[in-house]
Amino acid sequence: MKRILLTILLTVVLCSAWYSPAGADDSQGKKLYNGWCAQCHGYDGDAKSYTDKFSVPKPRDFTMGTYKFRSTPSGDPPTDADITKVVRDGNPGTSMPPWDRFTDDEVKAIVAHVKTFAPDAFKDAGKPITIGTPPKASADLIAKGKELFNKAKCVECHGTAGRGNGEKGWQDNFKNDWGDSIMPADYTHPWELRNGSAVEDIYRTISVGLSGTPMTSYMDSLKDEDRWALAVFIKSLQQQRKLGVALKVKKAASIPAKADDPAWDSVEFMDLPMGGQLMFEPRDFTPLITNVRVRGLYTDKELAFMVEWSDKKPNNGSDGKPADSIWIQFPVKVTEAVEKPYFFMGDKKHPVFLWNWKASAAGDVVEQIAKGNENVEDLPKKDVTVITSYNDGLYRVVYKRALKTGGKDDFEVIPGKFVPFSIAAFDGQNGESGIKGAVSAWYYLMLEPSTPLKVYVLPPLVALFVLVGGVSLSRSLKSKK
Repeated sequence: MKRILLTILLTVVLCSAWYSPAGADDSQGKKLYNGWCAQCHGYDGDAKSYTDKFSVPKPRDFTMGTYKFRSTPSGDPPTDADITKVVRDGNPGTSMPPWDRFTDDEVKAIVAHVKTFAPDAFKDAGKPITIGTPPKASADLIAKGKELFNKAKCVECHGTAGRGNGEKGWQDNFKNDWGDSIMPADYTHPWELRNGSAVEDIYRTISVGLSGTPMTSYMDSLKDEDRWALAVFIKSLQQQRKLGVALKVKKAASIPAKADDPAWDSVEFMDLPMGGQLMFEPRDFTPLITNVRVRGLYTDKELAFMVEWSDKKPNNGSDGKPADSIWIQFPVKVTEAVEKPYFFMGDKKHPVFLWNWKASAAGDVVEQIAKGNENVEDLPKKDVTVITSYNDGLYRVVYKRALKTGGKDDFEVIPGKFVPFSIAAFDGQNGESGIKGAVSAWYYLMLEPSTPLKVYVLPPLVALFVLVGGVSLSRSLKSKK
């Protein structure tokens, strides 16, 4: 009993010593930093920590006094407000979370302590640039920005469509000042822009650059109005997510013959946010595929289901890295029951079908049955076909299958009935394959039933009946006068 009480007492004493209400002085900032920040950024601010080998991108090394996100001109230190913004908002898509547990005084103390790791860099206070009011977006301004996007060679890193797939981005020397390989931003995904996705944020990034990276400052090389035009153009590239639970698949006279047929662009879509597979080893804490867009069409006999996603560098496996791949998952038994199979590859009692496509066999798809991630079997049947494309950093894979295959074990896709599906996607450039990749939750697709003929016939018949009845009644009343 004494031993237990002693343990509790020591725990209380240690916790009290570690945590106490913070003021704005550096000693309090050091306590808070050591308690909450040092595990990633290192106790000496040099990013030598428990997580530096597992985080992508790596935690910031404060000892160089180089800060990626600033409101100050290139070469100047960030303001306290710049560092505070990172602490408060975090960095989307990285291991840096937003910290709202701290009071303003505590954040102020942490910022003061962080600055002590590179005191020379903060000898002179940084002064933010003036941003002003953004111009109104117009077709002419966007066209001017697009021209500048090419002229200023933004395409070399960010690609023609802005998906971060430019040739320079995949050269061996495309690294940050710490020697780590990095990737250009995908401007079509605003949720991935860590320095903000508003047009003012983009203008600021263009103006002051991102210190420690190949993204330079254009403050001196582009006039103010040109930087605004470029920012407005980049803003116009951003993809607006359409989230939901169920994809409505409409009936069509025919299915487009090619995956990149422009006819697909007008087909209703739904976006699926993707997250890393964290349930089983090997886990994926930093998946690069953050969104998959799905569309569908069907005819009297056939269903076509398109999946579309950004991939900055296609891999077919020929360079020694895994081939890019994606699979759609359907329950083997499609029922109206609420319960569905386990969302990642089902289980023994609730198996799932996988339609598995790999870039190493671009025109082929392997049909599989999974009863858990360690129990996957290829099926001999070939009921599903695919057509694919890869253009400007965008993959499209269109799966096609007969509504009824005739197989006694196959699920039917019946108009008006909800069919659960989920998706797993793998970026070979990021070393993803097997079960290490990005996964979605369960969603539904539903073939929109054809409109019955009576919907078109009955209303005119009713109107005609009322008209004839009215005329007859009127004549009858007149004849009795």
